[in-house]
Amino acid sequence: MSVANVTMFEFQSRESIEEFASWYKSHGSYPNNDISLFVRTGDTSAIGISVYPSEEDRQNADKLRNESASTDLSGVVKEIIPLSGDVLVHFLKGKLLE
Repeated sequence: MSVANVTMFEFQSRESIEEFASWYKSHGSYPNNDISLFVRTGDTSAIGISVYPSEEDRQNADKLRNESASTDLSGVVKEIIPLSGDVLVHFLKGKLLE
């Protein structure tokens, strides 16, 4: 069963979201990531959804995210709230994946 990280972000400013998106585009998604979405949800907020094939891969991504947040992104991101869990339903291009 796939597992996911759902990460809520609060940024320093509206421009910080764009700065983060540019950083993420240039650094790529985390290793063994099946799906990665980054969605603006407000002027200074966003949500990230990442799906991984295993809990081990998800935990490795957590470590990398925490390292990035404390170094590369410390002046851009005000707060990160990570959640995680099993993916119960997974559609891709309208097709149910099992």
